[in-house]
Amino acid sequence: MNTKRMVELLQRMVKVNTVNPPGDEQKLAEFICDFISDQGLECQLHQVVENRSNIIVTLRGKDPTLKKLYFSGHLDTVPIGEQPWTVNPFGAEIKNGRIYGRGTTDMKGGVAALLETMLTLKESQFSLEQDVVFIGTIGEEVDCLGARTAVEKGLIENPGAILIAEPSSLDLYEGHKGALWLEIRTYGKTAHGSMPEEGINAIDSMMYILNELPKLKLDDVDDLLGMMSSSINVINGGVATNVVPDYCTINLDFRTVTASQNLKILNEIKAIIGRLSDTKVGFESEYAVLQNLEPLTNKNESAFIEKLRQTNQKSKQNRSAKYYTDGSVFRKHFDGPILIFGAGDPALAHQPDESILINDLEKSVEFYLQLVDIYQENNITMEKELHFNE
Repeated sequence: MNTKRMVELLQRMVKVNTVNPPGDEQKLAEFICDFISDQGLECQLHQVVENRSNIIVTLRGKDPTLKKLYFSGHLDTVPIGEQPWTVNPFGAEIKNGRIYGRGTTDMKGGVAALLETMLTLKESQFSLEQDVVFIGTIGEEVDCLGARTAVEKGLIENPGAILIAEPSSLDLYEGHKGALWLEIRTYGKTAHGSMPEEGINAIDSMMYILNELPKLKLDDVDDLLGMMSSSINVINGGVATNVVPDYCTINLDFRTVTASQNLKILNEIKAIIGRLSDTKVGFESEYAVLQNLEPLTNKNESAFIEKLRQTNQKSKQNRSAKYYTDGSVFRKHFDGPILIFGAGDPALAHQPDESILINDLEKSVEFYLQLVDIYQENNITMEKELHFNE
């Protein structure tokens, strides 16, 4: 591999602000395509909405009929946050073997490593049989718009496996929790703060809901993913100390572990609002779904996954991520292996002074190169068995 090239690529990507919202991934997509095309790989832009494009980078193998190996990564990042940074979030500064900046871990570092893997394969003497394709998506941090559009437009053609380079501390993740994000709104009637009896307090109405949430009966457990988690991460209401509020909102984040759990939660929330509407005078509420992704698992065991476990000695047992990925969207349309492996500590994602070790990026490329070799061997074996059975 060419570490200097990979580091330069990552630094230049970090310096392109793709904080979502609004995303504005177009400039980054164009830069990556220019950079990678200069190195001899094929690259295409696929516009999703104005100023936002997915990218497809292709390394051609000898046999276009073989199932393709897909690499996946997203181009957007979360905001830099309110807490102060000790470095420029978009400076891509290197200190003590680490690159600092928003997106280094989540997940421009993973994107750089995947692209360096493809370049290394191209420049080596490795005999590549099937295509290796990188898909870079917009919007993963908010609504997975890029992944949904890529699937709808048929950009993922004849896949045999998908590798997502989200940060995993160089561990092999074989699944991740789902995500159900809800915004609940309560409505009231405004009044002067000295005459609260003349109004309906929307925050009081929200308190009724908050008191009901701990009673949710959602104890599903998955052997790989564990138990669901939930948190209230945003709350807004009121305009002034002396005004009775007529509006309040909360945002809830449920990380689910079974496909049915998302629907169960929606039904429970609907039931809570219904009960309170029937029993509390003046109570009025509604909810909106902001994100609804089912958990990702690989139910069908395969020789490919088992060989990867053996290759990555850190993976002593099945592991899973607490975060979600575009893999939830891909799983709706593809039942083959979808795995997660990347440099970077997941705990540093979305944090001030986000950073990634250059040495870990190198280790991730080494694993990806092994993965390509294992996939190719497994892919050819399966093709031979298929033709033999025919």
